[in-house]
Amino acid sequence: MTREIPRIHDQSTPWLKLLVEFGFQNEPFILGSESTSSWLARKEWVLPDGRLNNEYLKKSYGNAIVPTLVNGTSYELTTLTEFLENMGDPNVYLKDWHFQNEFGTSMYTPNPFFSRDFVNCETWTSNNDENPFGDDYRFVYIGAAGSWTKFHADVVCSYSWSANICGRKKWFMMSPGSEEVFKSSSTDSGYVEDIREYQELFEQANVITFIQEPGEIVFVPSNWYHQVHNLEDTISINHNWMNSTNLGLVRDFLSKREEDVRNELSDCVDSFTEEEFEEKVEDILYADARLNKSKFLKLCELVRESRSTRKDDYDCRNHGLEVWKCISSPDCYSSITSICSCSISFCAKCSNFVKQLEYSIVSRFLGLSFFHWAKIIYFKFQMFTESQLSTLYDCATTSTRLPNDFADNEKDLKTIIRYGELFKACHSSNSIDYLQKAEDLTEEEKVELKKTVTQKLANASRSEDDIPWNVNIVIGNSHVAKSLRPIINIKMPSGENFEFDIDSFAQFRQQLAQIVLVVNPQE
Repeated sequence: MTREIPRIHDQSTPWLKLLVEFGFQNEPFILGSESTSSWLARKEWVLPDGRLNNEYLKKSYGNAIVPTLVNGTSYELTTLTEFLENMGDPNVYLKDWHFQNEFGTSMYTPNPFFSRDFVNCETWTSNNDENPFGDDYRFVYIGAAGSWTKFHADVVCSYSWSANICGRKKWFMMSPGSEEVFKSSSTDSGYVEDIREYQELFEQANVITFIQEPGEIVFVPSNWYHQVHNLEDTISINHNWMNSTNLGLVRDFLSKREEDVRNELSDCVDSFTEEEFEEKVEDILYADARLNKSKFLKLCELVRESRSTRKDDYDCRNHGLEVWKCISSPDCYSSITSICSCSISFCAKCSNFVKQLEYSIVSRFLGLSFFHWAKIIYFKFQMFTESQLSTLYDCATTSTRLPNDFADNEKDLKTIIRYGELFKACHSSNSIDYLQKAEDLTEEEKVELKKTVTQKLANASRSEDDIPWNVNIVIGNSHVAKSLRPIINIKMPSGENFEFDIDSFAQFRQQLAQIVLVVNPQE
C-alpha cells in the first residue's frame, strides 16, 4: 500500500506534538494552507486568481540581483525584473536567493517547531564573522511550470521546510536508505538525477508521491532524498536548518565524510606535518560538506552559551536533566507533549523545556557535564587532546617517562597504559593493524588513535627519506561534492620537478620498486 505524508490542518496542534512525533522520529509532514494564510507573502506576492503578482514583485524587489540555475548545471546572475519578464523557460530556475538577507523576514512567520533553528533564527545568523555557516540558509525559489530540482538529500544532513506561496508542486520522497536503489556511477552525486526514468524501481524503494498545494508547508527530515517538480509557475520560501533533534545526525554525517576525506588523502598523508594534515582535512571537509568539525563544535558552543541563562530546568522523570535521552525514549513522549498546548508561540513552560533539551544536546557533544561546567568523560578519547596523544605515543615508543602533570583526575590510568601498549605495538609493526583489531576500543577511540599513529608513522618515514616534495589539493566548485584531485609534485635533489596525479604516481612507485629490487634484491 502506498504510504501518505500526514497533513495537519488543525492550527491549534501543539508545536511540541510536532517536535515529538516528527522531529524526534525524523518523519515528514505537511502543514495545511491554514498555517500560511496570515503571511504577508501570501497576500502581497499572489494575485486573487492564485498567480504570481509580478508587478508587485518587480516594484518591491525588481533591482535585486538573483541567482538562476540554467539547464540544471550552471548559475547565472540577473535582476529579478529581468527574470520575471522572461519567465516561462523551465530550464531557467531562480534558486537559492538569499531574499531574507536583503529584505528581512516580515513576509512570513515560521511555526514554532520550525523556529527552533540553530542556523537561521539565532543572534549569530546575521553576523557572518560569528556564524559557523558563514551565511544563512533561508531562500526564495521562483520557477516556471516544468522547472524542477534533481534527486538529492539536503545539505549536510539538515532538515528543510518549503512553503508554497503560490503554485503547485509534485514531490517524490523516500526514507533514509531507500535512495540506494537509485545509485549511479555516472553522476557526481552517486545517484541518478531523475528518478522518473526508473519508475519500475519505485515500489522497491517505497517512493512516496504527493502534490503540495498553494499555501502548504512540507517538512523534509534529515537524509530523506527527494525530487520536486513545479506543476505551475511557483514561488516558495525555504529554510535548511538544524535543531536539537537532528544535530546528532549532522554529527554522524560529518564523521563519515571526514573519514572519506582522510581515505582520499591516505596516499599523501606523509607530505604534511600533523598540523598541516589536520588543517587540510578540515578545509576539504568544509568545501565538500559546507561544515566541518571545528565549525560544528563552534555552533554547539554558541547554542550552549545562549541557553545557559535559562531560569528553570526541565527534570525528566526518566533521565533527570539529561533531556537529550528523551529523543530516543518513547516513554518520555507523552509527558513532553503534555507540558503545554502552545501552537503559535512559546510559553514559559515549553520554552524552558526546549532550552534544556538544546542545552543538554550540545553539552553532550562538547563533553560538558550537565550538572557542572567541568569537563567529563563522554567518550574515553575525549580525555586527551591531540597533543597529549602525541606525547603519550612518543613516551610509549621510546620508553620515556610521561610528564608529571600528564595524569590528572580526569584520566583513567588503565586507559593510559592500554593506549601506550597499542602505540608501542603499532610503532614496532609500522602499521595500524593492532588498533583495527582491538576489541576493547570504541569506533570513536579507533578513529582518534589511528590519526595519531598514522601521523607518527608518516613522520618517521619522512625523516628516513627526506626528498623534498609537496602535495597541492585542488578542489572543484562548490556544487560538486566529490571533486578532490590530488596533484603530487616531487622536487629531486638535482632540481628536477616531476608532477603526478594519484594514479600515475602509484604506477611510478611500482616501477621504482621493481628497479630497486633488480639493483638490490635485498631491499
